[in-house]
Amino acid sequence: MILFAVVVLLGTVLTVNCETHSLHYIYTALSKPVGLPGIHEFTAMGLLDDRMIDYFDSEHQAKVPKQEWMRERLPADYWDKGTQSRKSKQQWFKVNIGILMERMRQNDSSTPHVLQWMHGCEGETNPDGTLRFVRGMDMYNYDGNDFLSFDDKNGVWVAPTPEAEATKRKWDNVQVLKEYTKGYLENECIDWLSKFLNYEQQQPRNTSPPEVSLYAKTSRVDADVVLTCLATGFYPADVVLRMKKNESVLTADDGLISSGVLPNEDHTFQRRDRVEVLRSDLSAFSCEVVHEASAVSVTRVWGGPSVVVHPTSGPSAVVPTPSKSRPSVGLDPPTKTHSLTYIYTALSKPVGLPGIHQFTAMGLLDDKMIDYFDSENQVKVPRQEWMRERLPADYWDRGTQSRKSKQQWFKVNIGILMERMRQNDSDLHVLQWMHGCEGETQPDGTLRFVRGVDMYAYDGNDFLSFDDKNGVWVAPIPEAEATKRKWDGVQVLKEYTKGYLENECIDWLSKFLNYEQQQPRNTSPPEVFVFAKKAKVETNLILTCLATGFYPKDIIVRIRRNGRVLTAVDGLTSSGVLPNNDETFQRRDHVEILKSDLSKFSCEVFHEATGVDVTKTWYITGLPPEPGCGPPIAAAVGGALALVALVAVAVGLILYLRRRRGANDNKGNIFIF
Repeated sequence: MILFAVVVLLGTVLTVNCETHSLHYIYTALSKPVGLPGIHEFTAMGLLDDRMIDYFDSEHQAKVPKQEWMRERLPADYWDKGTQSRKSKQQWFKVNIGILMERMRQNDSSTPHVLQWMHGCEGETNPDGTLRFVRGMDMYNYDGNDFLSFDDKNGVWVAPTPEAEATKRKWDNVQVLKEYTKGYLENECIDWLSKFLNYEQQQPRNTSPPEVSLYAKTSRVDADVVLTCLATGFYPADVVLRMKKNESVLTADDGLISSGVLPNEDHTFQRRDRVEVLRSDLSAFSCEVVHEASAVSVTRVWGGPSVVVHPTSGPSAVVPTPSKSRPSVGLDPPTKTHSLTYIYTALSKPVGLPGIHQFTAMGLLDDKMIDYFDSENQVKVPRQEWMRERLPADYWDRGTQSRKSKQQWFKVNIGILMERMRQNDSDLHVLQWMHGCEGETQPDGTLRFVRGVDMYAYDGNDFLSFDDKNGVWVAPIPEAEATKRKWDGVQVLKEYTKGYLENECIDWLSKFLNYEQQQPRNTSPPEVFVFAKKAKVETNLILTCLATGFYPKDIIVRIRRNGRVLTAVDGLTSSGVLPNNDETFQRRDHVEILKSDLSKFSCEVFHEATGVDVTKTWYITGLPPEPGCGPPIAAAVGGALALVALVAVAVGLILYLRRRRGANDNKGNIFIF
């Protein structure tokens, strides 16, 4: 089952002269129930500027407000009509999933099929306060792949896959559907967007001052560090942030990159600026943040190269690393990297949502979940059959007791941190811990320690991490200094942490890999897709070849132009072999080409284990679907730990996270696929 990322703070960059706002509705239907808490057969949600404003699922069968101003400003019949509309759509989705499964000759196997629809609009504020239509989107997705989208500019449906051609022809022939869809996106959706923004803006709001952090992380260039200034939690959105070197303000000419002002999930805002500097640069670096509305003016000074979060810390916040397969354009290199990671997440109080527990813990082998514990069920359980078969009952009994003990530890320490940061229990606070190791296979089959990670995050920000190389704790924020001093003073703790990461963790990693490899596995052939999307350069396209669902992982993927194999010299980029969540693998190669290039492009996939040798050909036959509207999805704040922990509204965001494209959701689904 896919681990769905949820707590993602999405948003558009607020510009100086205008603001861009969006209204989207996302519907997700599964072909059958999956029997997991919080994952429903049908969900629907409305998003205003990427914040949920209403919600419906097949279990509760009622459209409900998710913002107080929605509850206060919209009458009861709005919610009654919305409930009936969503019940109708639920039936529509059920019928059409059946049609698509039959069309694609799929059966009702163990893996559910997923049909998704997202529609909405994006508008830009004019000087007089009105909204100007910028773009609209109406698109369908099936089993994680684009299926059909509406080209608002040309008033036609676009089918990126052959299976969607029948639906495209059918819907293109219904003129009233095309006119209604275009009219809804450009007019009615914008009217609702404007109305909802007015309701939200009339809601009384207190100002909120920014929290400011200045920290550095290692760069890909060994001689450099990336210095980052983060201001978060402020309201309203207007803020001034300056990074300085010896009191001289840094700009884009100095390599400064800014996220712009982005929304947080709690209606406050954040901004993150960063610049790459030499480790040897002994200049005085500082960050100055001015938030006029809350009368806050803060300056943070960086302590120099001794205060750098080292590679064991991973990316911002506690984030499990992606697949350890190296990107390549051929077969994987002889050595393989494997990882064993444990992730713990504790909330300061229950949230009362199905599937979201006050405490969760999980083990990940090469990013696949192998065991799990939560505060509701209070039992550590295996998530892989080989774990269940190979490990005795007392392993699980001891693991259960260990996790219960950690649950209490987290409860105590969240209280300590809340008191230290002068926080009350009105807001939800999150403490997370991730520790584990990464090892590389040697020619004799043994594992060599590569790196370890032991780090803590609080409320989505890095709090403390262990520098395995130097045997010290690193505190990226002032609030963590007290803990750093305390833990650095306990020599046995540092020695144990280092010993666990470099030895005991590697021993368990080796043992688990052996257990997994001894488990009988059937081979699985790849599914191969070739498609193109618009590039950032107007004259170009990005041609992609995707092979997915194969096992074992050894595979050859080649993209050819008129028979010649393209390489990195031609701009070819490969994801390398990556794991899917069903223990199969995928690989995605892409290359940027000219729209005017009339060459014959093909994708060749050879999977020796299953005897599959497939070639898919692609020609320029017209433009692909419109790309995602607006700026890219904003960076996730809080990292994948928080993402994995909160599953309840996940399914509805799959399509939204894949690409951000630009309503009252009474827009009707009146046509069958």
